[in-house]
Amino acid sequence: MTRYVFATRAGAACALALMLGGCSFFSHSVTWTKPGVTDAQAEDDLATCTEQAKVQTDRDTNIDKDISAVETGTNSVDSSPLQNIQAYKHENRFKSVLKDCMAQLGYAEAD
Repeated sequence: MTRYVFATRAGAACALALMLGGCSFFSHSVTWTKPGVTDAQAEDDLATCTEQAKVQTDRDTNIDKDISAVETGTNSVDSSPLQNIQAYKHENRFKSVLKDCMAQLGYAEAD
C-alpha cells in the first residue's frame, strides 16, 4: 500500500510538472507597436496598462476568495484543482485587460 501511495504522488507530481511546462510552452510575450511613439512613452503606456490590468485582476481574485470563504465557511486557501482553473482564468483576464488598454491607446500587436 505504501508503494501505491508513493507512486500516485510521484505520478501526480509528474503530471503537474508537465502541465506547467506545457503552459509556459504556449505562453508568449507580446510586442506592441505604435507609429511615432518614443520607447520611453511606450514603456510608460505599457506600465500604465499593466497596473490597470493588475488592479482589475487583483479585485477579481479577492472577490473569488470572498465567495470561496462564504461557500466553505473557512478563510483557508483553496488547494483544489479549482484553484488552478481560477489562476488560469485570472491570467487570461489580465492579458485581456492589458490588450484592451493598449489598443485604446492606439497600439497594435507586432507580428
